[in-house]
Amino acid sequence: MKTPLINYFVLLLVFGLLSACTQALIIEDRNNTDKFALGISGRIIDAQGELATGTYVYAYRNLRSNLRGPADFEAQVGKDGHYFLDLVEGNYYLVARMRHTGADAGPPKSGDAWALPATNPVTVKPGEVTTVNFILQGISQPMLMREGTLTSGDTGFTGLLIGVDGQPLAGAFVIAYPEANFQRMPETTSPAVGKDGRFHLYVERIGQWCLAARTRTRGQPIAGELYGLLGTKETGCRNTVSGQLIDVGTIRLTPYRQ
Repeated sequence: MKTPLINYFVLLLVFGLLSACTQALIIEDRNNTDKFALGISGRIIDAQGELATGTYVYAYRNLRSNLRGPADFEAQVGKDGHYFLDLVEGNYYLVARMRHTGADAGPPKSGDAWALPATNPVTVKPGEVTTVNFILQGISQPMLMREGTLTSGDTGFTGLLIGVDGQPLAGAFVIAYPEANFQRMPETTSPAVGKDGRFHLYVERIGQWCLAARTRTRGQPIAGELYGLLGTKETGCRNTVSGQLIDVGTIRLTPYRQ
């Protein structure tokens, strides 16, 4: 009669050991989930260098929507200022937005902030997590997020935007054309400037660029809009130098006269 009792305790011991091993394996797998991650991650800060919690990063498969409307994928920035987009390999167009209302959807409005990566699209390679960091740019009004708008780089122009009173003009931005015909759609734009009025226009192409500055984002300048040129005709054009941000000085914006 003692044998069955001994066998019973032996079985309990075996099942206990198996259960412990199984739990250990599960814990080990959970601790190593990062090695199976695939997508895009990074850190987001604002213009003052503070963590931009509450920001959303959106990924689009193409530019048909001009980075507007519902995205194909989105991720919210955590309390540590980081985000992670769980994606398969491929190319994705990214934009980061922080709405002052805290919402995760809706058109950009005054008081919001946004940022684009240094280059779009961003490539996710098999078995890798691609790192993309953002620095948010404040806007004074909705921005037209053109494909040619870069928020970082090492080639382009810098300078100061001032208003009629000679003070820095926050919210204005620079537009650039390959020729001195400022009536066409610009090829690239700068992010809106902050309180210091300092602009940074990054370009991907080496060559001539003709610069203007304005405060509205759509269509031709209208009467009364603050608008300015670096110079008239060809005097408002500069050539880029690879790897340099050329200081072009000050652009003064005054009410536009048609």
